[in-house]
Amino acid sequence: MKPCIDGFLRGCRPYLAIDSTFLTGKYKGQLACACAVDGHNWMYPVAIGIFDSETNENWIWFLEKLRDVIGVPSGLAICTDAGQAVMAGVQQVFPRAEHRECMFHLVSNFKKRYRGKVFDDHLWAAAYSWSSYFFDMHWKAMDEANTEAMNYIREHHKKIWTRSQFLTHCKVDYVTNNLVESFNNWVKPFKAMNVDDFLDKIRQLLMKKWHTRRTVSTKIGGVVLPHIIKKLKEQSFNLDMDVDSCSNKVAEVCVKGSNGFKCVVNLEQKTCSCRKFDVSGIPCMHAIAFITSLGHPLEMYVDPYYSVQKFRGAYENLIPALTDKSQWPQSAHGFFMYPPLLKPIAGRRKNKRFKGCTENNGSTTHRKGQHRCEVCQQYGHHWRTCKNGNPDDIAALLAER
Repeated sequence: MKPCIDGFLRGCRPYLAIDSTFLTGKYKGQLACACAVDGHNWMYPVAIGIFDSETNENWIWFLEKLRDVIGVPSGLAICTDAGQAVMAGVQQVFPRAEHRECMFHLVSNFKKRYRGKVFDDHLWAAAYSWSSYFFDMHWKAMDEANTEAMNYIREHHKKIWTRSQFLTHCKVDYVTNNLVESFNNWVKPFKAMNVDDFLDKIRQLLMKKWHTRRTVSTKIGGVVLPHIIKKLKEQSFNLDMDVDSCSNKVAEVCVKGSNGFKCVVNLEQKTCSCRKFDVSGIPCMHAIAFITSLGHPLEMYVDPYYSVQKFRGAYENLIPALTDKSQWPQSAHGFFMYPPLLKPIAGRRKNKRFKGCTENNGSTTHRKGQHRCEVCQQYGHHWRTCKNGNPDDIAALLAER
């Protein structure tokens, strides 16, 4: 809808999370959605579309329509899952955009092939690393443990999935696609409705949400959103850091009593060598220590995307109220759109998606119908034929039984 598109261009950061969810009604299909994020870090739906399946042609169609209405904003970043069709569509329609890959989907695919404590300790830590120094440290630990697994990531997950490689334009530091997953969960109770009723229900949900947030924006004063100022003030308490100033704009900052690891803060450019300040647009703890030592207000160095003005601009336009569909004007397009052909499917109609191996009810910690070995605690074999366990344990069980 145009109010969402105009609000995105006026008040949101240039970041889009794109994914689709299946419809559960009589006629199957996919609801595609592009979600942004406002200054309050609230989900901001920008555009939706419906197609029959996730194919290259359908995703290109949706993304081309999206490009027609939003253009290509400066510094645009797009986050998707590892689906071949949506990734190919983004590459074709938005070739200059920063293309990020959802870390949750990457880990889900990775753990189908490789497992181990070294990956539990370092894979997510590598994704959350702000600087290349810490990323390389985690990557090296995994590469030394299993080079084949790291070669798999190099070959099959070539998009950006770590904060250390994020560009600094869009000021969004998310490593997952949870924005659009939140939208999918929001509309989940209505996915069995007819398409026209479903889309009108989404419009109604957005209309109510926009009104609530517009009301909130009118009650906020100041320049920067209050939750950002509150967060910065909380972080400024009890900072035990050494600040060695080069000037009123540049300084070296390190934690007292640490191993001497220093970060360079530049307040004029709003950067820190740890990269958290650069990527998020909010002062990191090193920048906070330097700013407070100068006696400057912290909100002076917050990016404008977190301003009250931007937040109000995102919800300025009204989403129109409509009558029920019995009062809608009759269409005269010169053709009649018949419902899609139904495909015969065995079994009952599915209302829930199949969960991945890392999710609840889909995890490998408990496998229904498979025997668990008492020696190595793995599935698929009996302890008498165990090849992974300690032979002494097997001998003890034999002696006992």
